[in-house]
Amino acid sequence: MIFPLLSALALTLATLLLVGVVGLAMLAIRKPQRRYWRAALWLHAGLFVLHLFVTFPAVLGGYISRGFVGTRTDERTYQGPRVGADGALLVQSWASLKAERLAGKPAVDAAIVDAARARQRTIPSSDGVTLRAFRLEAKREPPVATAILVHGLFRSAMEVEPVAALLHEQGCECWLVEPRNFGGSSKAAFTIGQRESDDVVAAVQFVRTQPGRAQTPLVLFGVSLGTVAVSLALPRLDRIGGVVLDAPIDDVSMAADRLLGVIAQRAPLFAIDQPWRSLVLRSLELWSDIDLTSICPVEVLATLPHDLPVLVVGAGIDDRAPPATVEQLFARLPMPSTSKRLWMVTGSAHGHVFLDEPAGYAERLRWLLANLRP
Repeated sequence: MIFPLLSALALTLATLLLVGVVGLAMLAIRKPQRRYWRAALWLHAGLFVLHLFVTFPAVLGGYISRGFVGTRTDERTYQGPRVGADGALLVQSWASLKAERLAGKPAVDAAIVDAARARQRTIPSSDGVTLRAFRLEAKREPPVATAILVHGLFRSAMEVEPVAALLHEQGCECWLVEPRNFGGSSKAAFTIGQRESDDVVAAVQFVRTQPGRAQTPLVLFGVSLGTVAVSLALPRLDRIGGVVLDAPIDDVSMAADRLLGVIAQRAPLFAIDQPWRSLVLRSLELWSDIDLTSICPVEVLATLPHDLPVLVVGAGIDDRAPPATVEQLFARLPMPSTSKRLWMVTGSAHGHVFLDEPAGYAERLRWLLANLRP
């Protein structure tokens, strides 16, 4: 409750200072101030309540919608996937980017960096949004499949490099896509996956127009927020060969509430309790023109074709996509057991399974690729 109170107090003090200046001026010319201060203090008592329950949630919701969401600072210098002389993907990380910043130069040859930048593609999406994506060419032609990978909240295409490396080794062409507001893509209202799903649809349409890719089997991969965009895009796409959902979000409204709870645990000063949590989320809905209760990936996934192979990956130490919600989402999938798989890794955290268990991840991706829908 401290954060809303301090914010409302700061907003109230801003105008109260002006009142104080006027009071000093009145004092200087010897005008009576009792009635003035009584009216001013009652007014600001009302303003404090207004700021606490209206201004604070309205401003914070607007900030989340229009300015808060983006790629975290320590990976904003990411410029694309790098491939070594042996054809393997040189996976980058926060640590590697930081080391290069400190050194003032890349850790690899300039030719590799130039080739990474050349993999960048620009994809038009809805609402005038332009997406940045990177095409990681396959080791073989034609590829086993084309994979479109979508990262999570506050990240960039770099997050999905470890999965791209595994798919790349298995003969896939990979497209690392950055939805609106992230990486090098343009800014727009943050809709927690709703219009970000337009970006997935745009990426699929763009990839299918590339030479030789109209009939290539297509795999969609999403992690965390990326699973929302992928899930909501699926009903608008045909001929999808397979889907991977890592740390899947089942219900956006509930997930948003859980995320605010995580923030409260990690930064108590910025904790938002009820009723402010609901007021902020309602403000976000108004700013972004969305209805959080209608953004429910689990309901969409329950309507998927019965022959679509789906791999669901969850982590035992996950406060944003808890194991119970992942298991319930998996149970709602309409496919028979032969076409869907659930892999829960007890010791991993949110979105860390592909970092903690790459061999196991590769094995399960191999199953998906072997069972792709034509």
